[in-house]
Amino acid sequence: MLITFIAAPAMVAASIYVTSIPMGIMAKVTGYVGTAFFGLCFIIGLYNFLRGAFRREALVLTPESLTINTPIHDSYTLLWSDINGFERVDIAREHMLVINLHDAQRFIEKNSGTAFGRKLMRADTACVGSPCSISLNNIDTGEDDIESVLNQYMTKYGSKAAPENGPAQD
Repeated sequence: MLITFIAAPAMVAASIYVTSIPMGIMAKVTGYVGTAFFGLCFIIGLYNFLRGAFRREALVLTPESLTINTPIHDSYTLLWSDINGFERVDIAREHMLVINLHDAQRFIEKNSGTAFGRKLMRADTACVGSPCSISLNNIDTGEDDIESVLNQYMTKYGSKAAPENGPAQD
């Protein structure tokens, strides 16, 4: 995301240049589309830069909860009692850490905010099996290491945090 933010102004300039050279209509259309696309990439990158999304930790583990910071969605805090387990899923050479929840639908309703947000979370659930997932490329440790640490936290704190009647999620 940071590279796109840095490269976007150069790509906007290149796209504007393409629109100014005397070529066919396809070159002009390509230039206009490129200007709009890379301009939007720059605006999104600037927004994420200003809100500090580039340098925050992807996962924050405490004895009470697991906080997930994603560049697209804001951050989610899950109690260990809400988590059913972890698994790794590969999607087009991208390694994803999927956090399985006891009640995914309740999580979606609580954290989505808008109807569009609910649709995105439901699409994530259909794709990887849970609305909570994070790219392992965003984590500065080995993939096996992070799974091991998460499972240790789950074993140590999951049963302590669980109420007698099941998962809390509030």
